[in-house]
Amino acid sequence: MQLSRDVYNRILEQLLAGTLLPGQIINRRQIAAEFGVSVAPVLEAMLLLEHEGLLETIPRKGTQVRLVRNEDILGQFMIRDAIESKAARLFWNKGLPEAADDLLDFASQVDTAVQDLLEDWRLEILFHKELVSLAGIPALTQAFDRTMKLNLFFAITRSVGDEKKLGRDNHVVLIRNLLDAGSADEAEKIMRTHVWYAKEHLIKDLGQI
Repeated sequence: MQLSRDVYNRILEQLLAGTLLPGQIINRRQIAAEFGVSVAPVLEAMLLLEHEGLLETIPRKGTQVRLVRNEDILGQFMIRDAIESKAARLFWNKGLPEAADDLLDFASQVDTAVQDLLEDWRLEILFHKELVSLAGIPALTQAFDRTMKLNLFFAITRSVGDEKKLGRDNHVVLIRNLLDAGSADEAEKIMRTHVWYAKEHLIKDLGQI
């Protein structure tokens, strides 16, 4: 199990680094030879990656890196919206005030990071995971992890075009606005606005508005 997890992590890193590109066929024997392992842990790792939506099996063709379509990106942001907005309803007047100082420091780190670098995206995801975890529902945090893994992959592939890079809002302002929220409804609205910041084109491109 540990060996298949190690193989999983190595393939995942190649996906996020852009070494493996959408549509590229994954040969499990070639991967096994490259990593110096048997085929079995590679197959287990590939099945997990397929289950998570990063790989896909095409009949008579094999397993390939998932092709990313605009509707996939829109769908993932809708899922992220649902998770983070509902989490905000739960933590706005409970876990948030107690964690405010640490979160403001964390938010400042995210806001001063250089955009479009993989590690900086990961830092931003960790920040949002910290917020979601304040809701105190492990299943919600796990769902966020799965969703953001795909979101990060989609961002790396830049399938929406360079002219429409996925922007990000100010995270210090987000925390301050959440702290000032007067109700769960207001907190949910603040989080939803933040999640969709600079991403309205995803909806427009698909004729949703």
